[in-house]
Amino acid sequence: MKRFLLTIWKTIRSDTPAFAGFCAVAVLIAVALGAPIIATHDPNEMNYRAEGSALWIDDPEAVELEESIVPETLRSVAWDGSRYVAVGESGTILGRSETDWERIDLAIDETLRGVSLSAQAGLAVGDGGRVLLFDGEAWIAEQLDESITLLAAASEDGGMLAVGERGSMYAGGTLLDAVERLDPAALGASFETETGGRWRQVNSGVTGDLHGATLSDGLGFIVGERGTLLRWENGRVESIDSPIFRDLNSVSLYDRDNGLAVGDRGTVLRWNGTEWREMQGPISRNIRSVTMTAPDRAVAVGTHGDIMILEGDVWTRVRSGYDRHFRGSAGSDTGFVVVGTDPYINALSPPGGEHLFGTTHNGRDIFSQVVYGSRTALIVGFIAALMVTVIGANVGLISGYFKGRTDSVLMRIVDIMYAIPLEPFAMVLVLLGRPGIGIIILAVGLLTWRTTARLIRSQVLSLAGRPFVKAARVAGSGHLRVLYVHIAPNVLPLVFLQLAVAMAFAITAEATLSFLGLGPPRLYSWGTILHQARLSGAWRIAWWWVIPPGVLIMITVVSVFFISRALEVIANPRLSRS
Repeated sequence: MKRFLLTIWKTIRSDTPAFAGFCAVAVLIAVALGAPIIATHDPNEMNYRAEGSALWIDDPEAVELEESIVPETLRSVAWDGSRYVAVGESGTILGRSETDWERIDLAIDETLRGVSLSAQAGLAVGDGGRVLLFDGEAWIAEQLDESITLLAAASEDGGMLAVGERGSMYAGGTLLDAVERLDPAALGASFETETGGRWRQVNSGVTGDLHGATLSDGLGFIVGERGTLLRWENGRVESIDSPIFRDLNSVSLYDRDNGLAVGDRGTVLRWNGTEWREMQGPISRNIRSVTMTAPDRAVAVGTHGDIMILEGDVWTRVRSGYDRHFRGSAGSDTGFVVVGTDPYINALSPPGGEHLFGTTHNGRDIFSQVVYGSRTALIVGFIAALMVTVIGANVGLISGYFKGRTDSVLMRIVDIMYAIPLEPFAMVLVLLGRPGIGIIILAVGLLTWRTTARLIRSQVLSLAGRPFVKAARVAGSGHLRVLYVHIAPNVLPLVFLQLAVAMAFAITAEATLSFLGLGPPRLYSWGTILHQARLSGAWRIAWWWVIPPGVLIMITVVSVFFISRALEVIANPRLSRS
């Protein structure tokens, strides 16, 4: 046996196409064995992507989208009269004064959730009580309370506010000086212990999250959960009646007599200098941010790319063609800018550095699926080919050796097997069981041994009358010994040849049956990948979903064919002399 295997290796090594095929199969085996290490992602995981995008709006009909400004979600944006500043995940701060966004590098990692700018100062707040102050030249980092998240900021030349989770509220800047000159006894619990030289914690009187804050001409409003509305003026905070009980997410004041607040389910409230009243708008989903640039002009943005502009007393919906979430808005006399985006499914992404073979329609990594699919191809190829070879070789040996009625019965069974098509036969097996790798192996193994049986039978018929067989019988050897000790070794080269051919056929059959939906539903194979591409309807446009598994099926089958072609010389030595 050792000598025979060495002969096979020398034959493959001397044949260039066969050696190339052998190397390809060896690499495939290595990939299958190392799939958990080689795969870059979980093949079942839906991959998400976050990116910062900006949409510029001059009027409801004029919009311009800037996608993928940064690879982080942007949460808020503000205008200081000369430039825009946007903040977001992982301490991202971007500034734009002319045509391009520029990252401002700070040594912080916390997500920044709110930013506010005035002519002389700026304020950004975020997770872990993080506060950034802008003094007109540089950003200065502070931290108020690591146990809370600050969600919104408000600033003007007269002071600053920072609000967040669990009713947390902080006052700072020159506004803090005004508070210190008041009589603490008159304020009661409206302010508490000092947290730093610049900031003082204020008791908001509520325990729910505060989502938004605004300041204008010494007047401020804070909004939050369940319709929370707070008024801030002269260092005092007080709760005022709210016309709704839904969450309010953002608030903006133009002056003391004009303001807007927005919230869940398309909620819009308007401040007329005396009270807040509900307005009707064209959006019914959650609105995340609102910005006023004039008493009768504002923009409001929300989830799923919802944008609307206020002109006078009428809201107009903006059709941006962008369906991802917006979180922040800002504006000047010339127009508005809104920023997002929340993480979204990275669907049908073309090949790149993160996903080598791109992604599927639900964001799954195709490279990882293909890597794990190699396991299925090899398992089906080896097991089904072994099953085909064992059945076919034994039927051929018995039929060719015993001849007569035995041969006639077995060959008629082979004829019947030739009349049964593979796909309908597999469908019947699926009806009797369920789709899976076992069904495919069984269908290939039970149906495709017929060719192997006929070839082995022909070889045995020529060997059965040889002198060495007759000598074995005369020596008293039984039928089994004659078959498997004297005849079988002489047909072994042909058996190995048929094993290689059967493996190529089994891999092709598995891909075909899986493509038809008869493969394992929870086990990736190259045919299953093609099946999912066809079902999604994306195979017409997402070439990267179809080409990798298709090419690998072709390479594997051709490689095995080259190997089997080289083995023909062993099965038929006369070919080596031609």
